[in-house]
This record gives sequence, C-alpha cells and structure tokens, in this order.
Amino acid sequence: MNKRTVFYILFSFLLSGALVFMGFVPAEAETPQDVYRVYLGGKSIGLIYSADKLNEYIDQDQNSIKEQYGVDKVYAPTDLDIQKEVTFGEKISTVEEIYKTIKDQSPFAISGYAISISGSEDANEDGTTTVIPDQVIYVLDQNVFVDAVQRTIRAFVDTNQYDAFLNDNQAPIVDTGTILEDVYVSNDIKAVETTIPVTETIYTKAEDLAKYLIYGTMEEQDQYVVQLGDTIADVSFNNRISTEEFLIANTNFKTANDLLFPGQVVTLGILQPQVKVIEESHVVERQTVNYETEYINDDTQYVGYESVRQEGSNGVNLVTQKIRKQNGQILSVVVTNTIEEVPSVKRIVVRGTKLKQSYSSSTIDDNVVVPVELGSWGWPTRQGYTLSSRYGYRWGKLHAAIDISGTGEGSPIYAANNGIVVFAGWRSGGSGYTVWIKHANGYYSEYAHMQRVTVSAGTIVYTGDVVGAMGHTGNAQGTHLHFGMWYGYPFRSSSFNPCNVLGC
Repeated sequence: MNKRTVFYILFSFLLSGALVFMGFVPAEAETPQDVYRVYLGGKSIGLIYSADKLNEYIDQDQNSIKEQYGVDKVYAPTDLDIQKEVTFGEKISTVEEIYKTIKDQSPFAISGYAISISGSEDANEDGTTTVIPDQVIYVLDQNVFVDAVQRTIRAFVDTNQYDAFLNDNQAPIVDTGTILEDVYVSNDIKAVETTIPVTETIYTKAEDLAKYLIYGTMEEQDQYVVQLGDTIADVSFNNRISTEEFLIANTNFKTANDLLFPGQVVTLGILQPQVKVIEESHVVERQTVNYETEYINDDTQYVGYESVRQEGSNGVNLVTQKIRKQNGQILSVVVTNTIEEVPSVKRIVVRGTKLKQSYSSSTIDDNVVVPVELGSWGWPTRQGYTLSSRYGYRWGKLHAAIDISGTGEGSPIYAANNGIVVFAGWRSGGSGYTVWIKHANGYYSEYAHMQRVTVSAGTIVYTGDVVGAMGHTGNAQGTHLHFGMWYGYPFRSSSFNPCNVLGC
C-alpha cells in the first residue's frame, strides 16, 4: 500500500466522523419507530414497544391482589396514561423496567363501582351543625351496595312492616294499625363502573358496608358487661346512647323493657348514619285523652290554696296521623282526623292568686324572687299530642328535653306550673321563640321553637296560663314544643327528665 492510498483511507475515515458529528447519519439510523410513551401522574417514565404487553405483565404479576379481592384481572394504576408516538433513536425501556417503576410509585387497580352519595348539613336544636360530606364508596359488585342499603333501612324500620311494604301485602287497617306509605333513602346516589386503586377502601361484604352506613366508621364498637340491676334504659343513658341505638346495636333484644342479666356482654354503638332513611306512615290509634284542669282564680285566697270543685276523668279518641321519620327519629306528626269515642271531663279547681307579700322587681334574672308557690304540674300542650322525642341521648348528644308534636301549628302552649317569666323572646343558638319560667324550689321550665310568645319577662303565671303558640322556629325539624326542665337557671345548671314531674 503506497502513501497515497493510506492518505485516502485516513481522509475518508475522518470525513465520515465529521458527518456523523454534524448530524448526517446513515439512512438506517434515521428510520422512525412506532413506540408507546408511558406517563405516570402526568410525568413521562419511559418508552416501550407494546402497551398490551405492559398490561399483560401487570395482570400476570399481581396474583396477590387477585387472591385478596377474588378477581380475575388486575389493571394499571388509574393515573397511568400510555400514548402512541413516533421516535427517532430514543432509548426504549423493557416492560419489566417500566413495571418496576410503576410498582414503586402508584397502586394497581381492579374493576368495580364507584358509588357517589350526596352529603348533608343539618342544624341541631342545640345550635350545632351535623355535617356529612359528599363521599364516594367503592364496591366490587353493585349488589353489595344494594344489600347494604337494605340492611341499613331495616336498622331503622320495623322488619315485618318493611317486608310487607316491599311485597305489597300490608294488612288493611280495620280498626287501628299502621300502613307504611313510603320508605326511601333521600340522598342523591349514583353508581359508575370504573377501575379502583387497591389502596382505596373497597367493600366486598354487605354487612361491612352496612356497618359503615349506620355508624360512620368501621372501628369496633365499645362493649359493656352487664351488672346486677342494670336495665337497657340505664345502660344506654350512662353510656350516652339512646335505647333505640342500643336495640340497633343488639338485635337480640326486641324492646327496651327486655331484661338483662349480670355478665351479659352488650354492644354500645353511637350512630352516625351516612344516609337518610325516610319512613312515611299512616297511623290509626286510640289515644287516652288526659283530662284538662280548668282553674278558677280566687284573689281572696292566698297562692297555694286549691279546692277541687269537680273531679276530672280521661277520655278516648280514635286518632289518624301522618308520621314522617328520618333514621328512626320522628320529624313531623300531622293529625288528619280525630273521632271522640269517650269524652273527657274537665277537672275544675279553685285556686288562690293573692300574694302573701307585695312584689316588685326592676331586674328579671336568675336572682329574682318567685312570688308564687308551686301548684299542681300541668301538661304544657293540648291533648291529642305525640311524644316525638324523649329526654336522653341521641347520637352521642344529650337531648335535654322532651319534644311534643301533633297538636298543630299555632296551638296554645301552657305554663306547666306557677312561676315568674324570666325570659321571653327570640333565643339564638337554635331555640327560636322561647319562654323560661322560674318556679319555687329552684325549678325552671323551658318552652322552645314556639311560633310566638304571649308573655314578657316579669309576668307572673299560673299552671295552665297560655305563654305562647306551638311552632317550628329556630333549628326545629317540624312543628313541635321542645319542653325542658332544669334545677337552676337554664344552661347554667342541670337538666332533668320532664317526665319526672309530668308523669309521661
């Protein structure tokens, strides 16, 4: 090889290197390639030749997920996106490399249903607000959700009545009885088939989901070992739940009067329903009409003097009502018909109204002297009422009163005993139009949610005097009287069950 030949060889080599350096590559290196770019959470994590092979690899390698949920297929994460594109000479990753990156950063998914449930914001009588946010519940099978809702309904609605309602074979009312007119969940509910990340709570059993829908948690409820002398009412109140909540948590008991025995273990569950079960009923029942007491005031006799002019006797009415409940709690009672079967007879009492000493006060507060003695306790509404809520705990909060419904919007509210009005007017915090009466011996009575008040602070009242009209002002769900009793100034002292003095 002569010098000229060597020169040409070296020159050709250097020229080809320069062309490569300047971007001139052989034709085969410039051939475009169809590939797939993989994005995870919006960020590119590499290129692969086949999207199908990546999905197959994910499905084949995730047997533990298949076994856990009893499914046949596992899917890529929901934030994974694969886009086809053309590339020139970029590095192509293997399916295994991309899989490892995905596995370390994002959960895989399985097929199921996303159930959207609208939330709620309800104002409570005590001025607080109960908020249930909008939420999404995941199930593998829609039937799991349907079954869970049915179990939730049966927690609040009598099972036998509900079965008859579903089967359209409710017995007609011949004399007295109840017809369920409608039962439904009032929340907006939508179901969408989708893929669900396995890190979400996915319900596979209806009993588990029903527990969440009733209690608002999957945590185990507290338990209590029954002691000698315990009753369902005592155990419930001492553990801040209602007897209704006790019976829902302990389905082996049918009524609050069932007996407990020492050593028995019961469940204590505070309800926080995630859905609103509405129950609308047509009810016909006989109600005892307690006799009313008519007082004849005698200003020649001192307060405390009473003389019975005529004894009273109870009557009986056949009453037809429309009752609406939400999660077992009465929202409204509307009386549509009343037939008097046995008339009641008024009790007539002559009472003294003469004060033993002159009375005047420039300040009406908790220190005011009560100028009248206690008389007989009287019922604060007309007859034909329904006790829509009793004194006690409701969903972890003390309802420090009884709720009386059924006598109608604008019906009279009566003073429950002799005393002096210490508050009359609008009260913020949920009570609406309210009257407080101070009685002798440290007692106070409370009348809330009234349509209007007809007395003012400083007014001396006697048992049966009208102090206002029934309404639904403030945070009231339906027309009713919220009647409370306190030993000491309201909300600064201790409440007690009004039925202790009224005998309800």
